Amino acid sequence: MSRFSVAPEVFERFPEYLVIAILVDDFVNADELGRARELLAESIRLVVERLGTGDPKEFPAIAVWRQTFRRLGWSASTYQSSVEALLRRTLKGNPPPSINPAVDLVNAASLRFLVPIGAHDVDTAPAGLVVRASRPGDRFLPLGDAETEAPEPGEIVYAHGDEVRTRRWVWRQSRLGLVTPATRRLFVPIDAFVGVTEPAAREAADWLAEQFRTVLAARVTCRTVDRQHPTVEFGR
Repeated sequence: MSRFSVAPEVFERFPEYLVIAILVDDFVNADELGRARELLAESIRLVVERLGTGDPKEFPAIAVWRQTFRRLGWSASTYQSSVEALLRRTLKGNPPPSINPAVDLVNAASLRFLVPIGAHDVDTAPAGLVVRASRPGDRFLPLGDAETEAPEPGEIVYAHGDEVRTRRWVWRQSRLGLVTPATRRLFVPIDAFVGVTEPAAREAADWLAEQFRTVLAARVTCRTVDRQHPTVEFGR
């Protein structure tokens, strides 16, 4: 994948939206010292210490996504942003397990900075990814062995062609493009809103870039996609 973009219809409704797009390249998804697992455990401990007695929906970083989902007609209780779901499970004593180093680092950053962060195997999306409104013919393969779903008309999705990789913007990711120990190129989008979660997203990007370089010895490229710059191209 060398291209990532956000379609005009998304910015028309949400001009304050932006994505910090990270390409992680030339790495082996293994961590013999277990540093990624340690960083995930550290993030879990920090978020429980900091937020354990609070109500997630009252946190500004969570509330902005609940408000956004409501604007789109989605129940904020039924459809929780990935970061809210991750935070709620963690505060209830069911934190994310260690999966593999790259995924552990992404989950650690999402909890630490309270921003939704995706993880996509680049080699499964040679045509690139786009955030756009869903259209007829789109299909979504949920995790596990659940049957193919068709997104609602006009639903904001991450897509590769007609393959929907993330439904309802930052709600649920497809089993297509999952990051595995065999992944060698990784695309990591951090979704944010100017004036609310942009500072946290930039901190998360800096932190993740450092960890990808030090823990996985990866080559890392970061770009910002916003209304003025809706498309980025990554070189190989």
